[in-house]
Amino acid sequence: MKRSVQLSLGIMTALGGFVDLGQIVFAMQAGAVFGYALIWAIVLGAIALVIYTEMCGRVAAAQQPVFAVVRAKLGSRLGIATLVGSNLLNVLTCAAALGAVAIVLHLFFGITERVALSGGAVGLGLVVWRLRVQSIERTFGLAGLTMIVFAVAAWTLHPDWGAAAAGLIPRLPGHGSKDVLLAAYFAVGIFSALLMAYEVHFVPEKGIVATTGILLGSLLTGALLVLAALVFFPRGIFPDLLSTTALPVALPLGSLGLRVALVGILACAAGAAVQTAMSAGYNVCQFYGLKASKDVPPEEVRVFTATWVATLAIALFVALTGIKPLTLVSFAIMFGMVLMPLRFYPILKAAGDRELLGWLCFGIIVIAALAAVPLMILTHGGQP
Repeated sequence: MKRSVQLSLGIMTALGGFVDLGQIVFAMQAGAVFGYALIWAIVLGAIALVIYTEMCGRVAAAQQPVFAVVRAKLGSRLGIATLVGSNLLNVLTCAAALGAVAIVLHLFFGITERVALSGGAVGLGLVVWRLRVQSIERTFGLAGLTMIVFAVAAWTLHPDWGAAAAGLIPRLPGHGSKDVLLAAYFAVGIFSALLMAYEVHFVPEKGIVATTGILLGSLLTGALLVLAALVFFPRGIFPDLLSTTALPVALPLGSLGLRVALVGILACAAGAAVQTAMSAGYNVCQFYGLKASKDVPPEEVRVFTATWVATLAIALFVALTGIKPLTLVSFAIMFGMVLMPLRFYPILKAAGDRELLGWLCFGIIVIAALAAVPLMILTHGGQP
C-alpha cells in the first residue's frame, strides 16, 4: 500500500513538473497558426524523450553522472564547450522563467514587474536554500498539476477528433515556402521543448515514474496545442504574450478557470527557474567530479551552492534588461536543440545502445539541430 502511494505521488509529481514554458509557448503558437497539424511533433518528441531518459537511467544505474559521461566521451575541450553551452542555456531558461513569474505576480497583485522579478528571484533562492530536493520536486510538481485545467478546457470545447487524429501523420502544413518554414520552425521547437522538459539528475528507480510522467505530460502538451487550435486558430490570434496563453481557458471555464491557469503557469515558471539553477550546479560538479547535493549543508558543497546562486543572480540580471520572456524562451529552445546532439551522443555511447531506434533518434536530433538556427532566422523567431 505504501509503495503504491509513493508511486502515485511520484507520477503526479512527474506529470505536474513536466510542462514548462517552452512547451506552453511552442505548442500554443503552433496550434494558433496551424491548428491540429503539428500534433505529430509532440509524439515524436515524447518518443525521443522516453529513449533519452531510459538511457540516462541505465547510465545512472552504473553510477555515472551525466556530465561525467559527457567529459569522458567528448574529451576535455569539447566537453567544456558543452558544459559552458548547457549552463548558458540554463541562464536563458532561468531568466525566461523569472520573467514569467514576474508577469503572473503582476497580474495577481498589481505590483510592478521589476519588483516582482527581484522578489520572485529572492523568494525562489530561499526555497532552494532551505528545502531538500524531494520537497522541492513535490512542491512545484504538485502545484504544476493545476496545468490540467488547460486539458479540461480543451475537452469542454469539443475538439474535432478526426482532425486531431490526422495531425498524428507527420507533414509540414501550409501553402508556399513561408508556411513550410514556419511549420518546420514550430515542429523543431516543440521537439526541442519536449527533450528539454525532463530533469536527468535522477536515480534509476525513478525510471517507471519518469516514463509515465512523460507520457501523461505529453498528452497535456497536446491539450495545449488543441486548445489553441480551438480558440486562437479560427480567430486568427497569435499568442505573442505570456498572459495571452492563459486566456483560452476562460472561454469555457470563466474567471476561476483563468486564475487556475495562471497559477499553473506560475508553478511551471517557478519550478523551471529552480530546476535550471540547480541543474547548472549539478552540471559543473558532475563534470569535475565534485560533490553536489541539496540535502547537505551548503558549506559542504560550496561549488554547487555558488554555481546555482550565481545562475539565479545572472538570470535575474538578464530578466531585468526587459527582454520579453517569450523571446528568451524562443532563443533557449533553439539553442537547446543545437546543443542536444552533444548531450545525447555521450549518453547513447555510455548506455551501450546498439539498437536502431536509439541511433535513428540521434539522427533526427542532428537534423533538427542543424535546422534550428536557420529556421529561427528565416521565420524571424516564428512570426506568422
